[in-house]
Amino acid sequence: MTYRVVCAQNQRSPYRPAGNVAQEDAVLSTMQDVPLLISRILTHGSAIHGTSQVTTWTGEGEPHRRSYAEIGARAAQLAHALRDDLGVTGDERVATLMWNNAEHVEAYFAIPSMGAVLHTLNLRLPAEQLVWIVNHAADRVILVNGSLIPLLAPLLPHLKTVEHVVVSGPGDRSALANATARVHEYEELLAGQPVAYDWPELDERAAAAMCYTSGTTGDPKGVVYSHRSIYLHSMQVNMAQSMGLTDEDTSLVVVPQFHVNAWGLPHATFMTGVNMLMPDRFLQPAPLAEMIEGEKPTHAAAVPTIWQGLLAELTAKPRDVSSLTQVTIGGSACPPSLMEAFDQLGMRVCHAWGMTETSPLGTIARPPAGAVGTDAEFAYRLTQGRFPAGVEARLTGPGGERLPWDGESAGELEVRGAWIAFCFSTTAPTPSRCAPPTSSARTAG
Repeated sequence: MTYRVVCAQNQRSPYRPAGNVAQEDAVLSTMQDVPLLISRILTHGSAIHGTSQVTTWTGEGEPHRRSYAEIGARAAQLAHALRDDLGVTGDERVATLMWNNAEHVEAYFAIPSMGAVLHTLNLRLPAEQLVWIVNHAADRVILVNGSLIPLLAPLLPHLKTVEHVVVSGPGDRSALANATARVHEYEELLAGQPVAYDWPELDERAAAAMCYTSGTTGDPKGVVYSHRSIYLHSMQVNMAQSMGLTDEDTSLVVVPQFHVNAWGLPHATFMTGVNMLMPDRFLQPAPLAEMIEGEKPTHAAAVPTIWQGLLAELTAKPRDVSSLTQVTIGGSACPPSLMEAFDQLGMRVCHAWGMTETSPLGTIARPPAGAVGTDAEFAYRLTQGRFPAGVEARLTGPGGERLPWDGESAGELEVRGAWIAFCFSTTAPTPSRCAPPTSSARTAG
């Protein structure tokens, strides 16, 4: 069934306390009002889970390994470089055009923790849309992987606000020789910078990151995530009824970091110490199979097309992939035959549904206790599942009447929650100015 999905419009300002009781008459708690900030996820992960690792696939030789403690130190160095050398202040936007790798994780934490806004650029969008997005967001700095310079260089003359380009990793820099923006080397910027940063005590409702969705009509629409929404979303990702990973796990993060914050995995893993295996640009079936066999991840997340290619590779050239027991699939429905095939390999597929507007966790198909071990279990796993705590939804008809969750009714799905967008960013650089959002999606009804 196809539903039109509307993120329920908030009827009050997001910056005002909820409730009908006047604040002066309310009984207040005795709990400390500590802001939920990305910097707190970073400092927790780098201190408590400092030995956990981000492993980046290099395509040849030994993968590159960096501990969470090292990620924390380098994030501080990046923040110093952005602030002191490149002059990034306030909530200016810093964009990334990068694959999944350790440097991108550093940017994930450094940029919002210092008070700026991380803007991940979808490298698969058409050139004209990338230009529109960068100009709309008013990005001042772009961090780019060297292998993606051929994509970025032709766009630079059209990027009105970009003053600095920071290049990381291997790749031919010659295409940037005549760039109007100043070009810097990532490692040179970090060299000599302090490995500690006095992260500011920000408003938890302040913008932390932004993604643009093309799942709407017209130009891509901007979704701006807050520190609070990312923090709460990370906690839900770590719940047993969601992905339920621990510091004994390694997650192969195939879902791109430019796709809804890699489904929240970089933040969630730093909360719990889950090791990350990052494929960088090596997203083809053969290197993915080699990663699984060599690095032995226990969990992986990607869209169905990735798993279809991997299944064909494993059928043609069997490998030991027995370590991988959990697979999270989202983006589109997983074919039953694909789920069955991975079940036979010992990889249990779990459906999840969401959108850029939902951070993205909207539903997840963990079978309820009554379905486990029954004939209904597999049928349930083919749905997109249930809404987790923190997400509320209702199905309404054309007159606003509430429709039943019977798997048959078609209508408008309204979604509300702490990590659900209440509007799109339509006028940069003031993300609070919004237009009513609409989108299309499939869900389990």
